[in-house]
Amino acid sequence: MRRIVFLLLLLMIVTFAVGCGSPGNDLADKPSLTVITTIYPLADITRQLGGDLVDVICLLPTGASPHTYEPTVDQARLISEAQLFVFIGAGLDDWGTDLANAAGPELHLIDLSTSVTLLEEGVHLMPVPADDKVASTIKPELSDLQDEESDHDYRQGKMNPHYWLDPVVVSDQICSSIFQELVYLLPDEESYFKERMDNYRNELALLDEEIKTNVASFSSRKFIAFHSAWQYFASRYNLDQAAVIAGSPGREPSAGWIADLIDLVERGQVKAVFAEPQFSQDLADRIAEEGGIDVHILDPLGGENIPGRETYLSLMRYNLAVFREALD
Repeated sequence: MRRIVFLLLLLMIVTFAVGCGSPGNDLADKPSLTVITTIYPLADITRQLGGDLVDVICLLPTGASPHTYEPTVDQARLISEAQLFVFIGAGLDDWGTDLANAAGPELHLIDLSTSVTLLEEGVHLMPVPADDKVASTIKPELSDLQDEESDHDYRQGKMNPHYWLDPVVVSDQICSSIFQELVYLLPDEESYFKERMDNYRNELALLDEEIKTNVASFSSRKFIAFHSAWQYFASRYNLDQAAVIAGSPGREPSAGWIADLIDLVERGQVKAVFAEPQFSQDLADRIAEEGGIDVHILDPLGGENIPGRETYLSLMRYNLAVFREALD
């Protein structure tokens, strides 16, 4: 009798397990997409919109910069197996798009920069080494920092790709572009994606209001950034990215340029100097130390394994807290 009861129980367990994996089960029935993104904020945003129907892989490792990254052979293989490739464009992640373009016509590409109104890069004063002077006949009146003898490359016409650091752009342009492509690839799941996008846009709206409320109380508006990552954020929230340490990340600024920045701080024109975790903060430390202020760390990228910066929303709140500490 015990054996019969045991066999009946075993049969019930097996039947239940098979039922959980059967074609009638919701999870088993759901299609899924493999999506590749170049930078981590795009990976998180895509996960928020795609939910359980997307498997998202970010190419850029935590701590690396898209300005200087070199992709691997294994990443080329990952791209070839994906259905969707999402990238920033505007020259930021060409290293990824080169691989994507080689993957074949089956891979769908989203160049998000085509749906965004790009700002011309406000680098202001990018130093040019003596042996690499770039011809630039137009030098706009950007500040009283420099004199007529200084040699700087203003990079006229170069568009700034850091638009994901504006939550309104994320809500209005980035989310729309990704949503449309997800629906194109999985049309039967439109209502699922729409609900997720609406919920996420509500969260982005709350973030936008939170930033506005905090920034309104800042006692100072001007800051020196490591590079021009914060132009969209500053433009949205009425801050002033007065200058940058490195016009091109990975390119060493001149001693004269660093001296100009130190002078700017010493004269009290700028209250805050920001470094970034993807680059050495030695130059920012030097400017701040000689100017008698502190260095603060802004992070434009975050990462899956960085506490407090593992989602786009938490990353932007982290950066808001840094701005508040530096400019309040």
